Amino acid sequence: MWSTHEAAQKIAATRDLPYGSARTAAMEYITRTLEREGPKPMLPEAYLNLVEAYVFGQPTPASFAVFSKLLRLYDAHPEHFDEFTAHTLFWQFKWIIGDMTAYPQISKAQARELLDEMRRRYRLAGMGEMAPDRAEYMWAAHIGEDEAAETWRARWLAHGEDEMDCGSCRHGGILRDHVTDGEFEAAIRMGAPTEDLCNREPAASHRQLALAYLHVEDGEAAGRHLLRAAANRDQYDPDDLGVEFEVLARGQNLQAAFDLLADHGKRALDLAGDPGDNRNFLRYIVAGLAWALEDHGDMPTGLRPAGQTSRATLRELYNWALDESRPLAQAFDRRAGNTRFSESLEAATELPALVPIVLPTGADGVGATSSASSAGADAAEVASVTGATPLSFTPVESYLAVAREHEVAGASLEAGLAYAEAAFLVLAGGPVTGAQALEAHGFFETAWPLLADGGAVPALLAEVVRVWAPVAERVDELEALRTPVNELQELAQQAAHPDLLTVMQAQDLAARLSLAAGDSASQQLVDELVETYRENECLEQAAHLLVVAAEAATAAGQSELALGRYEMAAEFFEPLRLKKSRAAALDACIELLRATGQEHRVEVLLAELMAG
Repeated sequence: MWSTHEAAQKIAATRDLPYGSARTAAMEYITRTLEREGPKPMLPEAYLNLVEAYVFGQPTPASFAVFSKLLRLYDAHPEHFDEFTAHTLFWQFKWIIGDMTAYPQISKAQARELLDEMRRRYRLAGMGEMAPDRAEYMWAAHIGEDEAAETWRARWLAHGEDEMDCGSCRHGGILRDHVTDGEFEAAIRMGAPTEDLCNREPAASHRQLALAYLHVEDGEAAGRHLLRAAANRDQYDPDDLGVEFEVLARGQNLQAAFDLLADHGKRALDLAGDPGDNRNFLRYIVAGLAWALEDHGDMPTGLRPAGQTSRATLRELYNWALDESRPLAQAFDRRAGNTRFSESLEAATELPALVPIVLPTGADGVGATSSASSAGADAAEVASVTGATPLSFTPVESYLAVAREHEVAGASLEAGLAYAEAAFLVLAGGPVTGAQALEAHGFFETAWPLLADGGAVPALLAEVVRVWAPVAERVDELEALRTPVNELQELAQQAAHPDLLTVMQAQDLAARLSLAAGDSASQQLVDELVETYRENECLEQAAHLLVVAAEAATAAGQSELALGRYEMAAEFFEPLRLKKSRAAALDACIELLRATGQEHRVEVLLAELMAG
């Protein structure tokens, strides 16, 4: 049995992980161990942390069962709770009540029992009426009992400050109501909260304000608020992602909307949220794209299929979202006893485009300036490596003019540098659109032979390919890197004084390209390079390559190989204290074990982690 101190240490270490599969599985393991072996006084902290892991990491109805255990423990052994854990229990009651709306399998009768229980317990504990009144309002509004919702909303807003109410969430909730009701000027007058901020605010309010400003035809203000939302987020949940998608799409920046999904939408597009999250996300997709079907239906999205269903074009993405959302809307209709969710979905199919959104390159213009300055500094560094005269920062067009002048003069190296710098500048101004990626890819393609023929040193060439590679992947042109990567390897190895780091970087690029292409020898290349990295104490590079190799092995159906690579990556990340990277590798490992029916190995893995 763990001592109280040991149990507390294990819970604290688990809290250090980001929300996700590893944190949730670890808390489940700790909770099971404490239930079975003790010490029982540590159970309140374990249950509370498990509920938090479920609510913010992996939404599941299991959170209701765990919270029920917590309440029973509170009734049977109040001595196990201190002031902090007791207060947290009542705070989490709000999360659980809020999550009722996300699961249509929870009946209205069950919801009523929970709402009554919340009010009873709050009264007994002297916690006030504000939180129960707000819970009643949110539930009534969700199921379409409009008169009751207005009554409860008035009661909620009539309360003064309350220790069980989050001030920024209160502010954000009122603002969102204004936007939902079409009261855009009122929302704008409120603005985003600036005090008592939390894990939801002010990002959620900035998203709503972006939508409000589009409706009042101020595309510049909408763009600023969308950028502020992005600056204040830690990670996306499907609802957040959906709002931003609708803002971009109805703001007529379809490419940016698709890029947002490609960059941040894996979980949402896999419909890995709870039913409520999934329904909301899908409706946002429909709302954002409905106006564009006729004129832009064939526009590429750059998204992978959902099983056998293609999402490669705007029309296909729209049809997928509509097909997936209809049965969800019907499930929520059945619980509510009306058709409000289906009606809301149908209304989304008729929403028009709004004023074009204007996206700054950085918050208040700061990002553009700092990125450009950084790009100029990088250019000076690169030039010093080659012995060339550094180019001062100028717009892309000026670099292209300089490049052409050097080409005419037969100065291949200088021309290649100018084309490469033009590509860097295209990528440096903030979020990169698909069109910008295509433009940068073209500049890199032009730059490469000029740089190689001009005698650029391998270190410079390696940096060019490193920046070029994700761009080529973005525009589905990885094959264009074959020749540059092969030439880079040869030049790095044949240099008069080979630089080990450059040689390893060239081999790393070659291994990643081979993995992406599905070459039969790709995993062997990984093994050889990982060993080289280990010998030279480059564990971070080895770990990141192992994650890429694991993803490729998973896609190829080689689950055992993938599991080994994820475990080794997590092992390498640990001494480097790269907590998020380690957690991501463990998340993927646990998810793959469960997907392949190996729950017993999850237990073994968790036991090893806890022992460490």
